[in-house]
Amino acid sequence: MSKGIVMELTLEEQIDRIQRLSQYVQQNPQSTSTKLFSFLALLNAYIPEAYLLMPECQKILGPPDPIHGGPPFEERMEPFTCFINTSSPNPEHRCMIDTVFAQSAVNILACLGNSRSAIVKKFMFSLCGDQPQPHTLQFIKELLTKRKLGENGKEKFSRLIEDIHKKENFHKAVSVLETASDKLRQNHIFPQTVSRLYYIRGGIDYKKAQEWAKKAITRAPNYSHAADTLGQIYKNRLMREANRQEDILHMATEAFKAFKDVERKADKEEGPEMKDTAGTVSISNSFNNRGHFGFIQVAKTAFEKLNKVRSYPSQRHSSFIQKWKREVEAKFDFFEWYLVYSKPDMTSLEPYYFWKDIVLCYELYTTKTAAKSTSFPGLLDGLNHGLFTSKGRRAGFEEPEETVSDLEAIHDRLKTIYEANVDDVKVAERYILSNIILSNKMHNSLTPVKELQAIIYRFLGTEVGCRSSEFYLLVLLLFWPEEEPWVVQEEDDEEVEQTATEDDESEDKTWVDEDSNEEQETRGEPAQLSLDLMFDPDLQEHVTFMKKAFERAEYAKYLRGRYLLPLFFLGTGSGLSKWIHKSRLDAIVEKKVDAELADDHDKRAKKKWKRINEMWINGDVWRVPEIQDMLLPIQVELCHSPNMPQDHGKEQVFICVGGKKIMATTEVEQPEAPVLSPMLFYLGFTIQGPVVFKVG
Repeated sequence: MSKGIVMELTLEEQIDRIQRLSQYVQQNPQSTSTKLFSFLALLNAYIPEAYLLMPECQKILGPPDPIHGGPPFEERMEPFTCFINTSSPNPEHRCMIDTVFAQSAVNILACLGNSRSAIVKKFMFSLCGDQPQPHTLQFIKELLTKRKLGENGKEKFSRLIEDIHKKENFHKAVSVLETASDKLRQNHIFPQTVSRLYYIRGGIDYKKAQEWAKKAITRAPNYSHAADTLGQIYKNRLMREANRQEDILHMATEAFKAFKDVERKADKEEGPEMKDTAGTVSISNSFNNRGHFGFIQVAKTAFEKLNKVRSYPSQRHSSFIQKWKREVEAKFDFFEWYLVYSKPDMTSLEPYYFWKDIVLCYELYTTKTAAKSTSFPGLLDGLNHGLFTSKGRRAGFEEPEETVSDLEAIHDRLKTIYEANVDDVKVAERYILSNIILSNKMHNSLTPVKELQAIIYRFLGTEVGCRSSEFYLLVLLLFWPEEEPWVVQEEDDEEVEQTATEDDESEDKTWVDEDSNEEQETRGEPAQLSLDLMFDPDLQEHVTFMKKAFERAEYAKYLRGRYLLPLFFLGTGSGLSKWIHKSRLDAIVEKKVDAELADDHDKRAKKKWKRINEMWINGDVWRVPEIQDMLLPIQVELCHSPNMPQDHGKEQVFICVGGKKIMATTEVEQPEAPVLSPMLFYLGFTIQGPVVFKVG
């Protein structure tokens, strides 16, 4: 019977078959056919695509097998046969059951004494012997540990474990996971889940939770996620149980120790591409940041609790704060660039409390204001302040928009610092960036572009290829050629365009806008560079340097698997004003979405988030007229070389600019149409390098 055919029966036919099923189960609760049917029902109720192979079914049914003269499978499975799919494209996957009916069948079986916990335990005892099938192990793991993604992030436990806990009891849920842990002794996930049950559900038994967490660590000694559970237990004990100074200090110290262990293990984990490399101890698709964030949460909780219980100055209290202050600052620095340069994936963000806890902890230990940071990522994030999509707004902070006077004050302060430290490349980077940030508010710069070029040029000849990603980003922004907008020509214009190209080919490659020059001169900028500054950096070389800097630095490790956020886009202006900070696009999108939802006050904030996200994902953002007027279309060509390095399957393209070709990656993995077709492309920059966005 095909999937869904049960639901095509009349109501009377369905009732009749269900009654026959119920009667059979009541009369034959221990029969092998009842057992197999209960396994299939449970599997497909929670995993629609699950199946059992015919040899597994025959193993459960027992002898005689049809090949030895026994009755056929369909006959042995009566009266359940009508509910089982026997027409699967794969002849071995004949035992899938209708998903909708499977859910009803599980409820019926539970009412007749076959509880979910009993069925899944029998399933493991039946099929998890010496050589269990790989797909069966995967289904068990999914049944017991796969957590669905809900509106507020991942659920705490799998749907089956939650149902057993609610419909049966806490101890039944624990028993099922303990059975899985005992049957599948190489897997850490089952004792880890038992541990989580003990400190999240039930009677909150921290002692048992710690025992099971340590068992999980023993099974996966190099896996950071297994180690994280122990840290979470200590953190929860600190929050819920520690009220005396002695207990707070002790539990915080234990939690710090556990989360530092998570950090060490996460640092040693490699990406999937290193799976078959000798010496690799553990693989993880993305860097596990929970050691860093767990440390922050413990530091914040301990500080707040110590302040509440302190009745007189305590040397131990002060020592504790001073001991961990530098570590808190380091964690803030980490998360500042981590969250400015990336997000978990294209469609999601960290939970709202993530940045909130980081900021509050940082301000408690340092008395500094996080929003006033003038680090490189801090400057980049400044223009986001006040936007609906900003981290601060999501965290619930009052975060006013940066004004021109605010940015001028920052610029002047960084200029003073630079003038006192002209040989410090990091200071120079921040000063240059403050000019680019300010130009997004003023549409010009307080410092002439050529002066900024001269500053960074001083560092180009030293430590060649060994600077930071930020350094090479600034090189590309300062020296990117200024050209006429590239426009797809209509067929009628081809002849005219060809003539113009033949006549002016040499001029086109060195085209300069006279109005632009005039504008630059009115800002007090010299008309031309002095001879020692007449240079032309190889931009492709610096794109390569930037990517290598990303790979050799901590970014490649810590940002792997995450979506790299575009920081700037190429606009239609000149000088520094041609670089459009992403916040300017976000502000336009926010305004458009506000207009769309003007009459909808029901869950407006939630709908607003969803719509803004959709516009970026499906490319609607590129079709907003105001944004189209702001950005400069570019010309690109496909990279045809088979030896061209690939970036996780994304297309490699050449940007045609200034008579040169500069390599970039595309935003999407596979363009829907050939890159050479007449369509528009926009250029953006992530911390890894140039990225091309296709206007579909």
